[in-house]
Amino acid sequence: MNTMTCLLTGKEVDYQDHENYVSYSLNIADNEVDIFICRKCKKKISIDEKYHHIIEGLIANNKWPERCEIVSESCNLPSKLPNGETIVLPSYLQTADYPKTPKDKIENLFFYLFKHQTYDGEVFRIDTSLSNFLLKNYFQNVQEADFYIRGLEEKELITSNRKNLVYPNRAMNIEITHSGLNKAIELMEEGDKSNKCFIAMSFNPATKDTREAIRKALKDTGYEAIIIDEQTIDSDKTINDEIIASLKRCKFCIADFSFHSNGVYFESGFALGQGKKVIYTCSKEEFGKAHFDIKPLQHIIYESPEQLTKDLINKIEAYIN
Repeated sequence: MNTMTCLLTGKEVDYQDHENYVSYSLNIADNEVDIFICRKCKKKISIDEKYHHIIEGLIANNKWPERCEIVSESCNLPSKLPNGETIVLPSYLQTADYPKTPKDKIENLFFYLFKHQTYDGEVFRIDTSLSNFLLKNYFQNVQEADFYIRGLEEKELITSNRKNLVYPNRAMNIEITHSGLNKAIELMEEGDKSNKCFIAMSFNPATKDTREAIRKALKDTGYEAIIIDEQTIDSDKTINDEIIASLKRCKFCIADFSFHSNGVYFESGFALGQGKKVIYTCSKEEFGKAHFDIKPLQHIIYESPEQLTKDLINKIEAYIN
């Protein structure tokens, strides 16, 4: 076993040498990912160390593929791994799902704290010095964590005993305020933190079983299905208005291309334009008729509703949660 500096985290790792790539595993916050780095690209890939904690945070939050091949932007022949994903660095980090602005960071921290209470008004304990806490919130250090904790107090979204602590003890008591509860509701309605998923699919009666299979997968993973033909639309709105408003309220989109409805192309494209994740599905018998520009996208190709439900649950757990 050889040792090298991990391109993603800057830490020393044991790696295995192969003909066309090197491989190693990373275990961060009890989440393990397998990394394969193209040998030809190894010296071309350069990640600024300011992104090391971001990548660790993505792994800690299950937002990094469990198995991936890392290549450079100039790589001509990336080899797609079985059951894996090809990641082009450093451009991948521009679209990765993590808080990129101070507003994003403070909202991410607040929602993290909000999910820790088991009932409204509970006083719970958080240790801001623990690596798991820092990684889950994409903080570089305790000082940055304390800065954002203080920001939540200034906004009166939480109360804490932070001021009474003697450094280096950073285990503090937190309580979500009434204003905080209202803020949590607001965030859940905005889309990014919501428990809603927009389903883009044909209204063809033949898709009834597919619809129920998708709905079951969402229910089993804790999400509510939003299907536009099941919504009550106000008299002053057009169906297009409702589609756009619903997409904005949802966390992600499932686009089923069976029967190739033009609306599915529009809705999935709009979701991508909003920065939302899209899971693509299509029945095996229909996939051959798909338009050329969506065929290269990674689809769940299914032969039965039961398979679709199972594969969707796995995809949501790995890609969304």
